[in-house]
Amino acid sequence: MTEEHDKDRLFVTALARGLTVLSAFRSGESGLSNQELARRTGLPKSTVSRLTHTLTQLGYLSHEADSGFYRLGLAVLELGSVVLASYDVRRAAAPLMREFALAHNVSVSLAMRDGSDMVYLETCRSAARVSVQLTVGSRVPVATTAIGRACYAGLGATERMRLDEELARRYGGNWPPIKNRLDAALQQCRELGYTSSFGEFVPEVMAIGVPLPSPIPGQPPMSLNASGPAALFTAERFERDIAPALQQMARRIAPGAA
Repeated sequence: MTEEHDKDRLFVTALARGLTVLSAFRSGESGLSNQELARRTGLPKSTVSRLTHTLTQLGYLSHEADSGFYRLGLAVLELGSVVLASYDVRRAAAPLMREFALAHNVSVSLAMRDGSDMVYLETCRSAARVSVQLTVGSRVPVATTAIGRACYAGLGATERMRLDEELARRYGGNWPPIKNRLDAALQQCRELGYTSSFGEFVPEVMAIGVPLPSPIPGQPPMSLNASGPAALFTAERFERDIAPALQQMARRIAPGAA
């Protein structure tokens, strides 16, 4: 919660705290204790205990009596499925992404921005032994990933300026060099129609990203990426072979894509 929230008379702090607890869970974890949830959220343990009890009663958490740990409940899954179903572009993109992943032996993902992160809406993994192990709902940073930089490049000037302010708060003293790389990615996208992140986010992974304007009015812009292991791909091969093919697929999904 921020000072702006404190001044907002319509802002419901109790609800925000409950959602903060739900947001503390991460993909691949078996469960979290109240103590760990308190550490991650910064909330008092007594507050967390009341929140987890309430969320369990409502089905948003499930409680393991033996360990005392909490997991996300089925009510969260139901909400998630409703969210995913609301993005019609997934239905058009998924079969093309599967075809692309098999044809080029890369992993392909579709994501949209949430604050200074990108959230994966769809992903198709390649058959390569080493690939980015991300799934639907995974979050990656805007600033250091190809898919995030592509989204950044696809924003309008005003929205990009607001995002710059958010990124500056997130990265603090590290922001100036990150901003320089984002500016370079923006120029790259204007000139070539794609962005890249070769070993920056994950050292052994090569990735290319392209902006994807929403083909559905009212839905936010998204972006696509293709990634593969550095052991199998060079930057030159990605730029020569994968980037043009990814741009072509983006145009099939959204005719206004670069």
